[in-house]
Amino acid sequence: MKPTPKILLLTFLGGALGTALRYGLSLAVDDTLVVLFAVNLLGAAALGWFNGHPHFATDERRALWAVGFAGGFTTMSGVAVFLESNLFFAPGEAALWVVLMFALGLAAYWLALIAAKRVAAK
Repeated sequence: MKPTPKILLLTFLGGALGTALRYGLSLAVDDTLVVLFAVNLLGAAALGWFNGHPHFATDERRALWAVGFAGGFTTMSGVAVFLESNLFFAPGEAALWVVLMFALGLAAYWLALIAAKRVAAK
């Protein structure tokens, strides 16, 4: 994907939309770990869907949805903050939560990718 002005704008807009939705979810749910899991698992599933469905195969749609939206909605910095703030009190538990989140995220991505391909094939 060549970074044209249009691609950059679509990536920015998708990122702003994803970030705004993540922020809204954090306002609605008062549990940081639940929000962290929700945004990263839903974001991984969304990325799987965007990568698996041919509707999102253009550079413009990938920039808006896969790179921008999914990238803005998910949060690796949130994972880092969670780890840093919990490693002192419960290092083993914090690490297990993160490993579980990554494993479930990979599963969510894979399942959504397969589902998108099957839906598109019909």
